[in-house]
Amino acid sequence: MLRQRAGTVEHATATGQHPDPQPNHQKTARGREGHQPCPPCHARHGARLVSPGKARTESADFRQRRTATRRQHGWVIDKRDSPLRDASFRRVWIGATVSAAGDAASWVALVAYAWGSTDGSVATLAVLYTAPVAVGGLVAGWALDRYDRRWLLAVDSLARAAVFATIPLAAAGGGLTAVQLYLVAAVYGLLKMTSLAGFPALIPELVPPKQLMAANALESAGFGIAGLVGAVGAGVAVATVGPGYVVAFDVLSYLLFALCLLSARVGPRSARQARTAGPAKTARAGGGLGPVLRLLVREPVLRDTTIMFALFNIGEGALLVLLPERAVEYGLGPGGYGYLIAAVTGGELLAALALLRWSWRPSLTRSVVAAALVAAVAVLAVLVPSPWAALVGLAGLGGCAAAMTTWAQTLRMGAAPAEAHGRLFALLRTLMQATPPLGAALAALTLRDGVAATVLAICALMAVPALAFARDLAAAGDSYRTMKGTPPEPDAPAAGDRYRTIEGAPPEPDAPAAGDRYQTVEGTPPEPHAPAAGDRA
Repeated sequence: MLRQRAGTVEHATATGQHPDPQPNHQKTARGREGHQPCPPCHARHGARLVSPGKARTESADFRQRRTATRRQHGWVIDKRDSPLRDASFRRVWIGATVSAAGDAASWVALVAYAWGSTDGSVATLAVLYTAPVAVGGLVAGWALDRYDRRWLLAVDSLARAAVFATIPLAAAGGGLTAVQLYLVAAVYGLLKMTSLAGFPALIPELVPPKQLMAANALESAGFGIAGLVGAVGAGVAVATVGPGYVVAFDVLSYLLFALCLLSARVGPRSARQARTAGPAKTARAGGGLGPVLRLLVREPVLRDTTIMFALFNIGEGALLVLLPERAVEYGLGPGGYGYLIAAVTGGELLAALALLRWSWRPSLTRSVVAAALVAAVAVLAVLVPSPWAALVGLAGLGGCAAAMTTWAQTLRMGAAPAEAHGRLFALLRTLMQATPPLGAALAALTLRDGVAATVLAICALMAVPALAFARDLAAAGDSYRTMKGTPPEPDAPAAGDRYRTIEGAPPEPDAPAAGDRYQTVEGTPPEPHAPAAGDRA
């Protein structure tokens, strides 16, 4: 066997000994200038001397070629194409993540205040914290499509900072009451959907189409990190320094998010100019949720994934009621419920990080169906007596849920025009927020028949819709032709929109093959005969 190292030629036989050992074979090129290996070995092995500098250069070239090959075949995502390299997206993402961590922390603080108040009720606080989302979500979607999303999110953050600042000030003066807690919680619920739907609606204005998948994965990872760090940090802070400092941190997080938004740029044209160009103004002239609802019913990707996710979330809501009981049965102690929830969050983070690192090449619609089925199987681990098996299964559930969210959000951004993103994401996320309480009611009914009945009901809610919509989603996925990082064709349609509806019009001589309703369009100038950009509705 021949082993070459920088500046050294080593010869070894199967027994590890050279047939004709010579001292000069272990000399470097620097120490034995002009040295050549012995003729027998040179003829038998083709050995040659390599200078240290040349060896390092060849090694670096090999690593670069290997990395380039992986990027060319789509195995890994080029870090140079990461959305975080864009300063505007990076600022908004950091601000949104810190603000979400503040929200998770302030909820723990509000519960602590209500729990310590003589006339406070945690149940009433929870209702006021969540119920107004149904009303505020619809108004937020309309506002996000009508006004500049960046400025609207900034104003929303400043307004919530002002409202939450009243709590530590009142607490410091000794005048904090349960009514004030309820009012602050109601304002938060009313404005919650502005940021929850506004950030994903703003993503296509911050990154190019080929980075949407990574940007959506980053959004999912950011919320996962925020929920975990915010809740754990708030628990420690409430026990040590008091809930007032936790709410003050939330106020600062709102101010930081507003600053990040105002310092970001949304492309060569403002978002409002982009949304009011061409037929988009006519589409919005109808106003309201009517066009969005018709789009939701007509598009299989939007319709099927919405029903799937709504039922999936009912199952997760039931699981949140089931896990405390299982934690007691596992003997995990007072923190057992937190351990099980942390496993779900950990799986979500791992999946989001994996999607950031590795390029996902299979069909997104088929992947959503497969992930739902795997999640249903993972839930069965809760029936196993071992807590370790439950932790692994819950981590798998979290990973599948995070991947499904990222893939479905990417599909929705392509299936709907940019002019409707605000109303669409507000409507969808409002529906998602409304279904988990139904899961809690389901768990209360099924737990009478035992844990197995509840787990099987959860599995059915996750798996049955996926099986029912599998064929429809597969057909819809085939109509989306995603060009992952490939250069645009010379005859590509109008710029700026990844998908263009080709409905009823005869194909152009240079048009793609029949059956492709949606084309990926990346960065090409508009054709004279192409439809207006973004108009799919």
